[in-house]
Order: sequence, then C-alpha cells, then structure tokens
Amino acid sequence: MQPQKSSSFEDYAGQVVIYTEVGNSKCAKGRDLLHRERIPYTDVSLDSFPQHAHEIFDRTGTDVLPQIFFNDVYIGNESDLERAINETNKWESLVEHVRREKSTNGPIIPHPMNAIGCEEEYESENNNGKINEDVLWVPDEYSKLVYDMKNAQLIKNNRVKLTVYRNSFKGERLIEWLMRQKGIKRSEALEIGQELIDRRVGQQTSKEIGMTFSPDRYYQLVEDDENKPLNATVTNDTEEGRQLIPVAECNEKFVKFLKPVLDDILTDDQQSIIYGGLSINENFSRYLQFSRHLNNVTFEGSTPNDRLTFFINVYNMMLIHITLKHGPPIGIWQRRKLVNGTYYLIGGHRYALHSIINGILRANRKGPGMLWKAFGKQDARLSICLQQCDPLIHFALCTGSKTTPPIRVYNSKTIYQDLRTNARHTLIKNDKFLRVDMKKNVILLGKTFKWFSEDFGGSTEKILHWILEVLNEDESDKKHNLEKLFFTGEYTVEYIPFDWSSNGKMDEKEKDNVEKSERKTILLAE
Repeated sequence: MQPQKSSSFEDYAGQVVIYTEVGNSKCAKGRDLLHRERIPYTDVSLDSFPQHAHEIFDRTGTDVLPQIFFNDVYIGNESDLERAINETNKWESLVEHVRREKSTNGPIIPHPMNAIGCEEEYESENNNGKINEDVLWVPDEYSKLVYDMKNAQLIKNNRVKLTVYRNSFKGERLIEWLMRQKGIKRSEALEIGQELIDRRVGQQTSKEIGMTFSPDRYYQLVEDDENKPLNATVTNDTEEGRQLIPVAECNEKFVKFLKPVLDDILTDDQQSIIYGGLSINENFSRYLQFSRHLNNVTFEGSTPNDRLTFFINVYNMMLIHITLKHGPPIGIWQRRKLVNGTYYLIGGHRYALHSIINGILRANRKGPGMLWKAFGKQDARLSICLQQCDPLIHFALCTGSKTTPPIRVYNSKTIYQDLRTNARHTLIKNDKFLRVDMKKNVILLGKTFKWFSEDFGGSTEKILHWILEVLNEDESDKKHNLEKLFFTGEYTVEYIPFDWSSNGKMDEKEKDNVEKSERKTILLAE
C-alpha cells in the first residue's frame, strides 16, 4: 500500500483509493492519470492485500482492476476515470468533494502490517517490539516502473570507450524518459532516480563513487545482476549433451555432501546456523561443486518419495546458500524477492524456493497471499509435482528465522519416519509451534497452522486432530493437556506471533572479535 508522494495529502480532507495489481498496464494507466491531475491517492495492491478483494466485489459487483474511489463515490476503472476527467464540471465537482469532505462510507484503507505475510514480522526481541516503518510500504509503482523501463528499451548494453556496461541504463536517459512519459519536472525525475537507488532497485556500474543518483552515471537493475541461478555453470550443454543423473542416485550423494556441512554449522538443537567461515568451509565448497550438477538430475521413473526427499534437501541447502550470499533478508519485500526470484537450475528448469514449496511439495497450491498457483497449466514442471501435500513438510523446511524446525538431512528410505520424528520433536520441544494454557483453556498454535491451514485439513478441529495423531506415541504433559482440552471441547485457539528474526548465529571466535571491536571503539571514544 503506497501513498503517492508528489502531491499533498494535507490539502484533502477525504481520500482517493485505487485498487491495483502488479504488472497490470490498466492499473498503471489509472495511477498515471491521477498523477497527471496531481490528485493524491492511496494505492492498495491486491497482491499484498487479497483479503480486500471481497470488499471491492461487494461494492462494485466486479473483480476487474483497477477500481477507483473518491471517498464513497465509485468512479470505476481507468477508462471511467479518463471519461470523468474529460467532463470538466463533473471532474471539478469530484475533486472538490474529496478536497472538502472527509471519507465516511468510503473503502477502508488497510494498515501496512495487515499485508499478507507481514503481520507481526517486525515484532521481535531484536527491535523490542518496535515496527520499522521504513520497510512497510509496498514498492508496486517501482516494480511497474522497472517493467516500463524494459518495455521502453532503456535497458541495454552501453559501451563507453573500452568498457561495456551490460543490461544498464544511463541516468540522463532515464530522466528524459520520465519527463516525457510521466509529464513531470526534471527535479521530480531526479527524485525518482534517487529512489531507485535508495530502494536498491538499481546499482551503479560505472566507476565513480557515490550513492547520489547522477545523470552522468550508468546503472544496472539489481534483478538483472542477480537473475543468474545460484548453481549456474559455465557450460551450455543441451539436455542431450548432459550426463543425466537419476534423482534416486542424486539423493544418495546429497546425504554424503550435506551431513558434514550441517554437522559443521548447526547448533541450538539444530535450529541455529553458524554462517561465520561457511564461505571457506571445505565441506560447503564440496556441496557447491555438487550443486552445479543438479541441472543434470532426471526425474524420469522417480517415485514420490524420491522427489519428496530431494526437494526438501534442496530447499534447505538453497536457503542457506541464499542467506550466505545475500545476508538475512531485511523486511518482507526483500524476503519475498529472495523466495520468489532467486533460483537453482535443476533438471533443465529454474526453481525458486517458492516454486519448490508451493509447486512441488504442496502439490501446486497457492501460497499464502498468492493470487495464482506456482505452476501454470502448461508448465513442464507440473509432471513432477507431488500428487498430494503431506503437512509434515512444514516441520522439515528451514525458514531462515528463529521460528524454524530442526534442520536435518533426509533419506528417501526413511523419509516419512524422519519427517514424523522431526514434527513430533518440534511440537513438543518448541513453544513457538504449540503451547497449551490449562489455566485459561487456550491452545496456542504457530502461524504455520494458520497460513497453511488447507494442508492440515482446513478447520481448527482437523488441525488439532492432526497434531494429536502426530503426537500419538508421546507421553509428555503437553500432549496430555492438549488431549484434555480437545476432547472436552472447552477451549479457544490463539496464534503465536512468528519470530522472523534470523536464526543465524555467531560462533565463539566471531563473538570474541565483536567484543574486541566494541572495546576498541569505547577506548577510542574515551
């Protein structure tokens, strides 16, 4: 949800709301029209707030976007807005209405913290419960701006003397294009260029140093620089030229490479990861070499157990690889970019973390807050999706956060036994997934059960029944207390905040170095 910044909200008592979706050219036109008329508006993206789709349909009877409101006055889509602008008397009346009248029955603007996946993300021990509002605003307009820049062919290989800046744009060309296309002043175009750099959408490629956007410098889109698969090789072998590896054989090699890596880096009941020194760790280096051969994996003749084991192991190591390369994500949007836009090349296809969990492991279901399935009807990867989702996967996949199950290597011969053991251990030992308050008759569940409730049966009763079935052989007090409340039916269910802070941890050597640095800083200050 992003207020448009170039106009003043203070001049308007009411509000203009436009409901949009990312990548929709009609939505972009609606925003451009409002921008051209200098009307301050709030852009509510249904990619981030899909829960508001019902409100729009109830008010308008259609789910076609964009949908535009001036207070409680429904304008319609971008074509309706354009017609209203061309009817001078009607337009002046609408603008005056919003300028003078507060919105009483208009659409309710959602709070940024209600964005899907954003709830409670920033409330952790690390920031004392304070919300970092700098990362809450959805950069929809900047995603669309990048899309428009590519369509306008601003992005190209630029040769300057003997240097070639690949997939880059010159600051001056962006400024000229913005002034022409958006009808804005040069000073405003410079602000947008600076915003691209500040948001890390673009990075400098030319040699001059400085974080101030300059018309004379060349910039490269970060996404173009990072779009290369993490395990890419320098070879260009065709499928016929690759030496194919059956996934069952690959699983056996995976266990040999992964176990020593995890032994080196896991601590705190296998839930925290020590990243210090991982980049020069010999076992991890061997894994990186092995990961380059994942493109040679073939799933022909594979069993569901083979694919389940393979993709769980890949997911966990890929997340560790991503975090080592890019650092722990800061905020929901950087996390989504890493989950949706960072790839491994496997069997001739690209796989992001999102496509592994929602496409392969969850039998091609929509993820939380997603408006579409991971794979379309023509996607070649559909053929290897699991036919059904086993909820046990949610207790096998590393989240990169402090709310994560223990991380381990899985073997296809014992996969279900190991998954069940890990789930039972997590539910009993980790209070971030399950707590039982007998005094208040409250069962507290981790947010995983809320976000993926469909996988566990859909209803609270089915979720609790699933948990008890997993804990069937356990004799802990937690399990017995859960049974007492469940079978009496006298309970309420609440959800435990998800702690998104990183599960990365320093080893003793790193701690000593940090302490030495802090002591040196104090001495210098004195």
